[in-house]
This record gives sequence, structure tokens and C-alpha cells, in this order.
Amino acid sequence: MERVAPSPRLQVGIISAGRVGVALAEVFAASGHRVSGIVAPSERSRRRAEHRVPEVPCVDVPTAARAQLVVLAVPDPHLSGVAQQVAEYTHDGQMVMHTSGRFGCAALQPVTDTGALPLALHPAMMFTDTPRDSANLDGCAWGVTADSKIGQVAAEVLIHSLHGRPVTIPEDRRAAYHAVLAHAANHTTALLADAATMMDAVLASDGVDGPAGNSWAFQPQTAVLLQQITQEAARTGVASRLAELTGPIIRDDANAVRGHLAALEELGVSTDFYRSAAIPTARQVGAADVLRVLLDPDR
Repeated sequence: MERVAPSPRLQVGIISAGRVGVALAEVFAASGHRVSGIVAPSERSRRRAEHRVPEVPCVDVPTAARAQLVVLAVPDPHLSGVAQQVAEYTHDGQMVMHTSGRFGCAALQPVTDTGALPLALHPAMMFTDTPRDSANLDGCAWGVTADSKIGQVAAEVLIHSLHGRPVTIPEDRRAAYHAVLAHAANHTTALLADAATMMDAVLASDGVDGPAGNSWAFQPQTAVLLQQITQEAARTGVASRLAELTGPIIRDDANAVRGHLAALEELGVSTDFYRSAAIPTARQVGAADVLRVLLDPDR
């Protein structure tokens, strides 16, 4: 969706120019807000900012912290220290948001104590450090935690101005919310990477392997084969859980699963990830025969 930028609404200072901060700078500017500065603490982040948002000046923390809306787009381990630093400059009438999925408004207590309005607003997506990130923010869901009704309204209005979708997350469930997202995104990525390695082995010429033992050379057709099936798996898994699951586990086809394991082992591929994913799947759908094979390979 192409944005038509209205008159500037908020003056925004962003700390810092990492992959999240730069993408937000692009989206805030495109949505009609005025990004008055972005903090770039390293040479790499400075180059990123100059390349992606050249119209936004690189500023220091005190300058960014005086904006109407201060955005703390910093890694989780640095959030507490940055919040304390920003609190030296904030005051009543400002809004301060952080983008961490793990933490809620309690992480912003130092700025709350100065009278600023705290907001925990987490864009629920993976950032690739490319311009694609700002496009993906269009329609993205945001995990929203506020400590007041005023904060909740402000958060929803702000996210809607960025063409996002606010979803309320209670303060005491913020860590669990983040755990679920990490499980869905990080572990899925690792599983797909493992499946891609397996397919590389399937497609590799006999006797040709990669430099790391059972790591095979990249096969271009692997992505072609896995693209559609994995996209559909992600869609159905979220939309209907296991209701549309197909394959040998839902059929409790122990012979097929036993054959899978044997074929992969014959290629020299590790089956650890296959087993670790298949065991809870079999338990969830009640595939007793498959579960026995997975837990006791000699059966």
C-alpha cells in the first residue's frame, strides 16, 4: 500500500540506527511524522542511516531524547541503561516507547518517573536489514503494552498512523508473548534451515559434499522445492493449528516414518531435528505407532 504523507504529526527521535530503528525511521517519515534525528553509535549504524534515511540527521542521545516521541530501538541487554540515560532529558508531555518484545512498561520506569508516557510497542516481524523491512511494517501486528488508558489510546493511534495493527499484551505476560514469537520465528527458521540442508543432500551429486562433513553444497533447486510447501504450512499452522496437517504422522504411518529415518541416515544426514520436531507432533495427534518408532529406533 502506498502511503500518502499528511502534514507532520509528531517530532520523533530514534535511538538507535540498527535494523529496527532505521526501518522505523523510514516508516515514521513516510507516514507524515517528522524524524528529527537518529542516534548512530557505530560506524556501521551511521553508514546504514546515511544510506537508508539520508534526510535524517545523526544526532546524540540528548538531542534525540528531547523529541515529542522518543523511540528506543535498542537490543534488550542495552534497554535498561539507555532508558536511564534518556531519563536525564525527558519530561512531562513526552512519549517514550521501546520496541523490545520481551519487556513491558516496567523497563521504562526511569522515564515514567520524569512524567513521560511509557509505551512498549513491539513490531511482530523479522527484520532483514533491507528496505523490505519498512514495506513489511505496512499491516504488521504490534504487541502493545501501556500502563494507563491514556497510554493505550496513544499507542493505538500511533500504530494506526503507521498502518499497523495493535494487539494488547498484558504487562505480566510480555515475556511469554516474546517466548512464543521466538519459538515461532527462530525455531521455524532453524527447522527450515535443517530441512534445506537435507534437501541439498538429496539433490547433491554422488560423492560431492560441502566443506563441513555432513554439510552439503547449496543447491538452487532446494528453495524451489520447499518454497510453496513451507509457506502453506505456515499459513495452515497459524490459521487452523493441526486441523489441516497431512503426511505420515497424522496417518500414524510408522513404516513411512521409519523409512524416512533410514533414507536420511543413508545419506549421512543428521535426523536429530527431524526426531525432535516429529515427537511432539506425534504426541499432539495421538500417533502412537509413529511415536514408538521415534522413541525406539530399533522397533
